[in-house]
Amino acid sequence: MSRSASPVISPAWSHIPEILEQGSVMCGRYNVIDSPEVIGLLEGMGFDTSGMKPMTQPDMFNIAPTDDILVAIKDEVAKIVREMRWWLTPHWAPEVTAKYSMFNAKAETVETSKAFGGPFRHRRAIVPASGYIEWSIVEGIKQPFYIRPESGYCFFAGIWDRWEKGDELLESCAILTTEASPSLKTLHPRQPVLITPEQFDTWLDASVDLSQIRPMLAPKELEGWVYYPISKMVGNAKNKDGELMKPVGDMKKLGD
Repeated sequence: MSRSASPVISPAWSHIPEILEQGSVMCGRYNVIDSPEVIGLLEGMGFDTSGMKPMTQPDMFNIAPTDDILVAIKDEVAKIVREMRWWLTPHWAPEVTAKYSMFNAKAETVETSKAFGGPFRHRRAIVPASGYIEWSIVEGIKQPFYIRPESGYCFFAGIWDRWEKGDELLESCAILTTEASPSLKTLHPRQPVLITPEQFDTWLDASVDLSQIRPMLAPKELEGWVYYPISKMVGNAKNKDGELMKPVGDMKKLGD
């Protein structure tokens, strides 16, 4: 797979309304800690992880848009895990560009979006994560918080697409977001759409009627989750050190 090192911005994009999912953007950072365990977990669920072996995938403590990430999909008949660029480029785009915010897709509008509607109907994905990072204003200052399950992993609902031009091929994805659950709203108005392992097969099956998919987009209460402030250095996507995830304040349970 290859992609443009310096994406070209084309006026052709401006002719397509509804591409931008601006406002209430969230989930601009997340992480996958102990990636080999996550890969093994997905393998146990029937996903082909051979493309990820040997299981030496490095931990990813501060994943940012345009990074390559682990994505679980159903491509034709097989369930597989592969790497994709976290910043969706629609298959019809004239070129790869980072001009538009295409790493999150709002659940409320994904079905009717010109950029995201096709992938939502035909190419849904699962993005494994250990937790995600969100910013909130504390005493007038933007403070990053790490939000995660107390134990184990979580799985974000995603969509993906395949862009090709000549000998260039790019597979890319976006993470779906929805209104925050009641216990999270004081921290941030949005949260990722969460998918449970029991929902995987239905979510990934493109033949399933959307009437079975839409209820999965609703906010889920984050029971058994915690959050705590972390270093502001996480705001720089170049900082990938695991030390960034250490608490710099009290840990709290969501719902308390």
